[in-house]
Amino acid sequence: MKSKSVLIISLLLNAVLFLFVLTTAIIYRDRILQRFARWKDDAKIVTFGDSITAQGNWVELLGRTDVINSGFPGLCTHHFVELVQSQVIDLEPQVCFIMAGINDIMVGVCPEKAQANYQSILEKITSKNITPIVTLTLYEQNDPASKKEVEQLNNFLIHYCTANKIEYLDLNVLISDSTGLKSEFAADKTHLNGKAYKLWAKEINKILKRKEV
Repeated sequence: MKSKSVLIISLLLNAVLFLFVLTTAIIYRDRILQRFARWKDDAKIVTFGDSITAQGNWVELLGRTDVINSGFPGLCTHHFVELVQSQVIDLEPQVCFIMAGINDIMVGVCPEKAQANYQSILEKITSKNITPIVTLTLYEQNDPASKKEVEQLNNFLIHYCTANKIEYLDLNVLISDSTGLKSEFAADKTHLNGKAYKLWAKEINKILKRKEV
């Protein structure tokens, strides 16, 4: 009788352990697959940017495992100038989707400095035969001052990308209105919810299909 009780307890503990491992794998699936992609050294796509990029579960959203999320919450464009070598170039992807700038605006970085930093990032990426796709900086919710500065940065990016034949993606036309980020796409004033990420991923997949990546 005692051995039977021990067997039942053992089976229950094993079941609990299995469920724990399975749940952990599901929750951290995106991170696990990204680490595997880094280990295999065969990532075709890198997403590079601040917390808005970092919060995207891109493996799941894009439905592929050859993508690495190089998103870093709280960083400004001058940080990305320093990080672009290790977090993009050294990974040797075919395509890099980049979005930055909102943190520069939030902490008061001079617009000309942010523009110069962005240009430096793009020059570094293109010099290594990696295709950059610029996602224009997103508007915040109900912040006219921020919106004005975002428009200034985006006007620079549109001009620069057009002159240098770099493709850009404008999500603002899809998820914002005249007041800024729409509430239906907002997790908070600045960040996106799941609905917005699905829309973003759909636009990225259109680009990848067109470029046959």
